Amino acid sequence: MSSLRVTSLRGRTAGSSPTLPDGVVITGVATATSFSGNVTGNVTGNATGLTGTPNITVNNVVGAAATFSGNVSIAGTLTYEDVTNIDSVGLITARSGVRVTAGGIDVTAGVSTFSGAQKVSTGAEKVHRQSGNTVTLSFNSTSSSNVGYTTNPDGNITLAVTDIPTSSDFDDHSITFALIVNSTGTARTCTAVTLNGVSKTIRWAGGSLDSAISGVTTTTGHSIFNFTGINTVGSASTAANYEVFGIVSGGFF
Repeated sequence: MSSLRVTSLRGRTAGSSPTLPDGVVITGVATATSFSGNVTGNVTGNATGLTGTPNITVNNVVGAAATFSGNVSIAGTLTYEDVTNIDSVGLITARSGVRVTAGGIDVTAGVSTFSGAQKVSTGAEKVHRQSGNTVTLSFNSTSSSNVGYTTNPDGNITLAVTDIPTSSDFDDHSITFALIVNSTGTARTCTAVTLNGVSKTIRWAGGSLDSAISGVTTTTGHSIFNFTGINTVGSASTAANYEVFGIVSGGFF
């Protein structure tokens, strides 16, 4: 007989454990101090007794403590209280006080659910400092920033925003970004914006660039260019679907 099917398997007293052939299939509940090998089905409760480097395929994992040293494939929902690192999970439910790292996303408190790519920033936005007439911002990466700062420009400035998500879970999204210009003697203006390499027409407040910078551009000091990109088509597959709107603030000394 190559396999044994049982309704339940209960522990024996010391010295009386049964000897079972290979290929045991359990349709009931198996309770033991440890498991070794491969596990398929549902794992409930404390799973720290798994030894070796097992491959585990489960429908649901429920419990306060689970330690796996092998590969884990989850067909259902993963619910947990203490996970320090997850590389790729379609749906994450974090309980209060949990810190989760998943694709660069940190959650330190509260109940949070993530599905697909998200951009989560702290309360203080990172500023990317550069020098010259071209400022590049990486919108959605480990070094991402929405705010650029340039010093000593000697001509008109181009703001290039890269790494904007193009997957379907970013459909119907808007993006915001800003450029702070430090002029030293000659007023300099951001006249061009590209999104993922696509040149965009800037729709300035007041109807034109001249109207937008009237009374605010300075020869010395700082000017702030704020931009909002609206996906007016819906599909995030190309940056051509965004309209870019610009506002200028100036006279900061």
